Amino acid sequence: MDSVSGESLRPGLQEARRVLERALDSACAVDLDEADTAEMIRIEEALALAAKAAKDVVSLRLRRRARLGSQGTAGEQLDAPDHVASHRVFEDLRGSRWHAFAVYPEDASSEPTALPEAYRNGWLAFRSKQEMRRVAPLPSNWNELSIDELRELCHKAAVAPKKAAPNQGQTSNSDQRVES
Repeated sequence: MDSVSGESLRPGLQEARRVLERALDSACAVDLDEADTAEMIRIEEALALAAKAAKDVVSLRLRRRARLGSQGTAGEQLDAPDHVASHRVFEDLRGSRWHAFAVYPEDASSEPTALPEAYRNGWLAFRSKQEMRRVAPLPSNWNELSIDELRELCHKAAVAPKKAAPNQGQTSNSDQRVES
């Protein structure tokens, strides 16, 4: 593989984001009450294009992060994998569907320094309809684990605190102050 810096992926990332934005704009600009079958087919095609572009954005971001983060000494660069699984779906033994994905501090809503030490280099998130769980630090090989190993990791993961809904942010903060 060529020794390519993460910055060389930026043009491809920008183009994938433009494609994603155009496809979503196209699909979302339709009045569903007025759409005929041909228009619904066009929406389906636009959403398929958007899904592919979103996967490209994720893949390019991961490759860029891996390449920027894998700088060796004296400017040497380690090879980054061409494809890294960024999202895995599995069912636990009770039949609940879980989505596993890596979260990195630059993607998180809070500043890395505000995070507990274990979370500063990223964590593995598990999301189901009922709850969110986290494992920190991010296991380096999480995307290579078997489904059984992933289930076990999910089972042992800490339950993540629920975020307040955006509309309820001020109400819940004031309620919390009163109760304290």
